[in-house]
Amino acid sequence: WSELDGETIFVTGGSGFFGTALLYSLLEAKKIRLDLNIKVTVLTRNISAFKLNNPSLVESNFIELLEGNVVNFNFPNQKFSKIFHLATTSASETFKGEDQHRKYKTLVDGTERVLQFAVKCNADKILFTSSGVVYGEFPEGMKAVKESYSGGLDTSSALSALAQGKRGAEFLISSYADKYGFDYVIARCFSFVGPFLPLNLHYAIGNFVFEALHKDIIEIKGDGKPFRSYLDVNDLTVWLLRMMTTKCNHSVYNVGSDQAVSILNLAKKIRNIISPSKE
Repeated sequence: WSELDGETIFVTGGSGFFGTALLYSLLEAKKIRLDLNIKVTVLTRNISAFKLNNPSLVESNFIELLEGNVVNFNFPNQKFSKIFHLATTSASETFKGEDQHRKYKTLVDGTERVLQFAVKCNADKILFTSSGVVYGEFPEGMKAVKESYSGGLDTSSALSALAQGKRGAEFLISSYADKYGFDYVIARCFSFVGPFLPLNLHYAIGNFVFEALHKDIIEIKGDGKPFRSYLDVNDLTVWLLRMMTTKCNHSVYNVGSDQAVSILNLAKKIRNIISPSKE
């Protein structure tokens, strides 16, 4: 954060899993360095809910809230040097079966709206959190993927809105950057764990923690063979800050743990930590 001293920062998705980790890290940084001069404006769909869930952030004197939807928010009349574009469709909406077309439009139209704002406010750099889903299905047994992997998406899949939308957003960012000359970097994020991760939605690690705490057994949906890698969300924050404050050698980086674990072994690890007697 100290490398962003003196910057004005615009954040979308500030109330999400990634966004709250980023903002709370700034809160901690300000406690250590009282002279840290950083102003942050956070776009949120519901200011009242944000205030209720994050009172310590609201009480700080360096975070300002702007209510609006990422696809059509009103542009604040202010210069922002850096933009963290973390917004996506909400986890709860995805869990409830959000319409795939709406999900796709939120990702693509929302990104273009943010890019239009980046041009208007003359931003120096934008960081976008994409996803490892842009690579499509991995071959069986594949434990790691390089940014150069050319695996394609099934464009006929009606359930591929997240992947297609993230790919479309990546294209828009590179196109706008080429046209208007600002810097950008894309973080293709994988799986994470940490504070504020929902425990009752569609995240396997969250479900396992909830069941280890509150259920008789830990249930694995499937055969437990797929591999995932889980990075602490606070380590993700470090990498996002590093990518924003550094002139990157590449435009796209995979961000996640390099330690692969099968879903079965993940469930066993959590069981062993929280409730060793459960099946």
